Amino acid sequence: MDDRAQREDVALMMRVRGRDESAFETLFNRYQQPLLGFFYGLSRDNSLTRDLAQETFLRVWKIRKRYQASGTFPAYLFGIARMIWLESCRSAQKTWRLGQRQGEERLVDLAASPSEGPLFRAKRTELHGHIHDALDQLPEEQRLVFVLRSIDGLSLEDIASILDCPVNTVRSRKILAVKKLRHLLASVFEPETREEHSLHL
Repeated sequence: MDDRAQREDVALMMRVRGRDESAFETLFNRYQQPLLGFFYGLSRDNSLTRDLAQETFLRVWKIRKRYQASGTFPAYLFGIARMIWLESCRSAQKTWRLGQRQGEERLVDLAASPSEGPLFRAKRTELHGHIHDALDQLPEEQRLVFVLRSIDGLSLEDIASILDCPVNTVRSRKILAVKKLRHLLASVFEPETREEHSLHL
């Protein structure tokens, strides 16, 4: 996110402090999808994702008068989102056993185009499932960093602000997450690699 966009977000949030509903709607429209991606990346539950995203925006509105223009708005928003996620986990006594959820849907809108055949769609759905299964096996702190960085595209500095830890810690958690994901997904991609290699012999 460039400096101009960051300044615009802060200006909008300052207007929200003054009960400007149009400014709030602008921020809602701008950050609804990233927030849905964040919660779905953690929960894999479409219904819960919508509920928690709605609760996050309601919380932003409810505590709008406490807002201070320090840091970026995404860091502020996802900091609230993280608190709501942890509250949800505690209230439901969840311990990240998220692979047991029903009704799995795509993390982002990956709806197949009409030109994609059924075999292509089936393979992509299967791969999507493997990726989510691997995400389920990451430690909580590594998965939070991975989702915020790789799915929502937040900067390391913003993530450090959200998680209240040094940037170097965020960086190391991301590296560890990527290494573990590569290890967990190696068995998924190796057969295809071997098959492609044999075709070139």
